[in-house]
Amino acid sequence: MSAGGIRASDADRDRVAEVLNTAYAEGRITDEEHTERLLATNRAKTFDDLTPLTADLVPTPRPAPPATSSGPAWSGSSVTGGGDQSHRMTAALAEVKRAGPWLVRRRNFASVFFGSMQLDLTQASFETQEVEINVTQVLGSIFLRVPWGTTVRDETARVLAETSIKGIGPPDPACPVVVLRGSNVLGEIKVRGPKKASMWKRALT
Repeated sequence: MSAGGIRASDADRDRVAEVLNTAYAEGRITDEEHTERLLATNRAKTFDDLTPLTADLVPTPRPAPPATSSGPAWSGSSVTGGGDQSHRMTAALAEVKRAGPWLVRRRNFASVFFGSMQLDLTQASFETQEVEINVTQVLGSIFLRVPWGTTVRDETARVLAETSIKGIGPPDPACPVVVLRGSNVLGEIKVRGPKKASMWKRALT
């Protein structure tokens, strides 16, 4: 089997999506090309499927193999370190929900294609105080609930899309920082605080 026939991993698809998002933000591909290539990225099975999608954007012929390592977790108001592992979630013509106690990695990838995703971070532990959620969304919706006092920075590229951030309170240095990156095409991202902010604040004392 040729190298191009090797099956692509989620990490490979995420890496290609990042290249496409950057190329779109820099104006090197159009809205239509961006959307078309993202959909093709999600469907790609092998390296041969992925290579043409970025062949005119980067000099490297194929995505590099992923490197993984682990690191300690961050929870509450103390930083104990970080790692290079990432968490990937995909909703394609489906609904994905994540809530309760779970570990939010330093880098997280949320891919939504004609679906919806609900992520509740109010009971989560954070690998590092600043975490990134890299969004690749086409005709979908993402609802993100964060702890009271969380700093949320929206750095996504939007095409006929909307991002709203409400009810999270003033930034608290002891709370996490969530950075939204990636692209949102014809979709919606909503960020909200806890359902009962006062109860969550009392739990910290």
